[in-house]
Amino acid sequence: MTARNLDPDIAVQAGEAADDAGAGRRAARRSRTLSLASFAVMLLAWTALTGSGLWPPVVESIFLPSPLAVWQAFVKLWNIGYQGRSLAHHILISLMRFGIAFVFCIVVGVPVGLMMGMSASVRALLDPPIETTRPIPKLALLPLFIIWFGIGELAKTIVIITALFPLMSISAMQAVRSVSLRKIQAAESLGASRWTIFRRVVLPASLPGIFTGIRVSVGIGVTMLVGAEMVATSDGIAWMALSAADFIQTDIVLVGVLIMAAMGYSLDRICRVIEARLVHWSGKD
Repeated sequence: MTARNLDPDIAVQAGEAADDAGAGRRAARRSRTLSLASFAVMLLAWTALTGSGLWPPVVESIFLPSPLAVWQAFVKLWNIGYQGRSLAHHILISLMRFGIAFVFCIVVGVPVGLMMGMSASVRALLDPPIETTRPIPKLALLPLFIIWFGIGELAKTIVIITALFPLMSISAMQAVRSVSLRKIQAAESLGASRWTIFRRVVLPASLPGIFTGIRVSVGIGVTMLVGAEMVATSDGIAWMALSAADFIQTDIVLVGVLIMAAMGYSLDRICRVIEARLVHWSGKD
């Protein structure tokens, strides 16, 4: 069937769909261009500031090394490592500490939050301990965790978990409680079971709020990684930056900071891509 033989209404709808797809691609290209421009502006501002001649080169190397100096420090670290370990090792060990805690909180914390949102009894049982421990500074608990769990990886992982678990569980609980009651009542009127309502109504409607909690947790988790690597460790990106600061190796400190920033940004972008795939209807009601 040729285009001229199509029903006029179908042809109009196909044209509108093509226009929407084209507009979406143009918007995506514009967003990528603006993001790259934003990074370029920050890099140019950094380069201009360090090359302005406002302070002697010796002072500059201590307080704010140039992008070129930081890049050279990165290449040197990549080739010879830091404190007897390769840069890849430091990156991977930090990712492992963060990843174990992050995945645990998604696998356990999100379902706990969903149950709290679905059941008043579960919420009454679990909400007090979560809300009571949530305001406690987690780094203050690190020495206690070391006493309880030793100086190995377990204590460092648990301190990250204690920061992320309340956030993810509460985000999931609030996402469930914000689901429109009319949608649930409509499903009930059609004879849907409790499990069907959860799977087809509550969970899909809760996913945007759950992903918001996950994305916020990425930044907090990277921050907690710094605290976890402050005590009783000899590897990791945060430890590398903190150790270099003791010797006023500012270029290495900035390498560590930029790697952690790239880690957090990349994980956030991954979460955005997954969210766009799973929750493609969000904002289109």
